[in-house]
Amino acid sequence: MPSTSSQKRTQFSSCDACRRSRVACDASKRGYQPGKVNWAGSCSRCALRRRPCTFEWIKAAKRNPLNPYREAPSHSSSTETDPTISHESHGQAVFISTDEQSFDQAITQNSQGGTNANPYDQYDTDHITPLDESSAHLIEPLGLQAESVDILLTSWCDQIFLNGFETSFGLIAGRNGCPFVNNPTSEVCIPPTELFRKLDADMDDAPDRQNSNPGLEAQRQQQEKDFQIDQSLKHMIRSFTAYWLPLVSSRNHFTTSQIEEFTRESWRIARKDMLKVVNRISYRSALTLYLFAQTPIPVGISEDEELDGISGLVCIQTALLQIQRLRERQRSHQFHASEVSAWTDILASSSNLTFTEAYLDFESRAYWAAVVWDTSNSLTLNLRTSLTSGLNGACSEPAWRLVRTFLLGSCHTRTDHWRSSGFDISDDIASQIIAAAAISMLYIWKNITSLKEALREGVEEETVSFVWNAFIDASNIFKTSIRPLLNSLERRLHFLSQLSRLAWYEVNLQYNLGILILCNSLVLADRSDLLSQITELRRDAEHESFNNLKFGLDNTYTISRHSHELDMASPSRDNFPEDQIAVSLIALDPYPNRVIDSVLLMSKVISSEYRQGKMKHENYSYLSSILSKTLEELPRNAKTVQAAKENLKQSFHKIDEAAEA
Repeated sequence: MPSTSSQKRTQFSSCDACRRSRVACDASKRGYQPGKVNWAGSCSRCALRRRPCTFEWIKAAKRNPLNPYREAPSHSSSTETDPTISHESHGQAVFISTDEQSFDQAITQNSQGGTNANPYDQYDTDHITPLDESSAHLIEPLGLQAESVDILLTSWCDQIFLNGFETSFGLIAGRNGCPFVNNPTSEVCIPPTELFRKLDADMDDAPDRQNSNPGLEAQRQQQEKDFQIDQSLKHMIRSFTAYWLPLVSSRNHFTTSQIEEFTRESWRIARKDMLKVVNRISYRSALTLYLFAQTPIPVGISEDEELDGISGLVCIQTALLQIQRLRERQRSHQFHASEVSAWTDILASSSNLTFTEAYLDFESRAYWAAVVWDTSNSLTLNLRTSLTSGLNGACSEPAWRLVRTFLLGSCHTRTDHWRSSGFDISDDIASQIIAAAAISMLYIWKNITSLKEALREGVEEETVSFVWNAFIDASNIFKTSIRPLLNSLERRLHFLSQLSRLAWYEVNLQYNLGILILCNSLVLADRSDLLSQITELRRDAEHESFNNLKFGLDNTYTISRHSHELDMASPSRDNFPEDQIAVSLIALDPYPNRVIDSVLLMSKVISSEYRQGKMKHENYSYLSSILSKTLEELPRNAKTVQAAKENLKQSFHKIDEAAEA
């Protein structure tokens, strides 16, 4: 780390409002030049707020060159610089606001000191400096200006993302979650921002290893591109997590209008940025596009505005395309590593560039994550998969053959004694069980998508039977190898960490959702012959769906606006009630659309049974209340949630009218 006493260059490119908010200002990119008195333009932030874009602080600074920040008796010297785009803590990235100064300093340092030889040791320090958390904590929630409100809301977005999507995704890509890699020394949870940034760092570093002196202009261009990609990801993370801000509104005295305005503005900025992201091919760009596809349209966006821009469906397809193109580039490279996974043996070919074993490890994890995206997208949106073929894909393609081999081989062998005898369940063992369940669940999802495609395309009955038998085989693997472990884990859940409870809830929700979607597809296709073969499986999924939703409602997850590591480092730091919230597992679910699908499908189930006289009104009312409470926990400022609530309300109203008649 550079010395805090070193002289730092002052940046005269931020307007007054952006400087007060301590966020990046793009005025210079829109034509502003220091000292340009008659400039009548505006940075994008001021333009959105319809306020004057002024630079009065620059005049004052030139009159008094002494930096006022250095005069203040501060508890932290880092107030001389603006906070930056990322704060890393034990491998977990928390994205926050940034100023252009860190970017300019990075270029200067890079041109003087050269590039880092090992991007995994210091992959982000070329353009990132630590966040001054102690000074950020001084922001008070009451009596704030609009800019200060944005800062506080953004800090909550960071922590919600860290505890929600980062954790859920990180387990998929971590030590136990990827069937393509066997590396017991890797982390259990690898956050997506870290994973994709490391891959980009090594992709960018590969040409530099061939050219020992790339030149200052090439370095600057790469730094600028890297900065823009990070900015887009930062904006997208803010937009993705803004929907959970109502969870903190009551404790922090935010008004509904403040949160809704913040959510809409964040979404607009992110969607506008997507047009550039689709042309900046990188792993972080793919993650950015995926996040946008998972972000619902906020309440208050008109139908005309919805149509006036790129859609989430286009973004997810483009994200998968970018992953494919990056892998094609990787396939043209020659691998030199002492040991590689079975998956990399399938990919290897020849070229002039060299990738390390660490890169191959991360690349395999990123590809598995993309397969998860692709399969989930196909199941819920009735689309063909992009990365792996449908119909026979789950049985014939190398990726899925490896998954099946993993489930029947190393995974089954490693957990065999857990099924045959009693064992103590720790959080580490719980992580292994849940990761295996997630892999098995996705294998079932892939077979369901293949079956749906066969029914949708009207293929020959022989092909339908082939795919159906593949699904039955995948279901039997889950039933014999995974279900007993999940049942044992359920009995110990309340003695485990909140992360274990959240992960258990999510994997059960997704497994049961897959079975419900399958049954609904068979009903729509009028395939009662196939539906009759999974009567027990269908009944268990329906019952377990309600039990799981009830578990998600009754169990809470605590989020702090400050990281745990910061609290340990500064035990004397004051904590206020508004700095911490406890919400239900459903409220924090990073995939609310899956919860909505589960609720609407279960609504059809109980309505059908009630109309047929298989369920008493008392039971129907109780189960209906669980479904209604579930939707009430989801982000209320999302259009999809509002539409689902209205759909459920109308469904219950029709049932009540029929009962009265």
